[in-house]
Amino acid sequence: MKFLKYFLYLILGLVVVFFAIGFLKPSVSYGHEITVNKPIKEAWAVQQDATKYDQWLEGFKSIDLISGEKGKVGSTYKVVVKPEEDQPDFEMIETLVAKKDFESIQLSFDSDMMLFEQTTSFSEVDGKTKIKTDSKVSGKGMVMRSMFALMELFGGSFQAQEVKNIEALKQVIEENQTDYDVST
Repeated sequence: MKFLKYFLYLILGLVVVFFAIGFLKPSVSYGHEITVNKPIKEAWAVQQDATKYDQWLEGFKSIDLISGEKGKVGSTYKVVVKPEEDQPDFEMIETLVAKKDFESIQLSFDSDMMLFEQTTSFSEVDGKTKIKTDSKVSGKGMVMRSMFALMELFGGSFQAQEVKNIEALKQVIEENQTDYDVST
């Protein structure tokens, strides 16, 4: 009987700790920085080219304009990704929050389980382009907040995915053969 009592206390304690983690760390912030051997206007154009998203965003399936004017602040899109082969598609609503051509773009993503914000900044030094991301994910509800905090704490899941995607973007930019009209 004592064993059962202590076992229940242990379970209760773990549940309290789990929710406390989400309360203390309601969001996870992360980012990555690369330097590509291309001028800023070309790097910007490649990063903005939706036909290349599947080459550097792991699991990307589609993006469709829902409202607003494509590429303009305030426009919204339905984004579909497939996290893993054996998992169902995951849908998010993307909003273009801010955009300064060849400098930065700020996006907000909303899904059933999370809010995700990302700012990507561009700067040019000696003909090369530095691209830096600053991202923040917040779970909707205490369970998701706790899960996200634990995922980052014990596995660095969000940071690792960011590194993988942005390093893939570097390769796509550096191997780019598309001739973009970047005269503006």
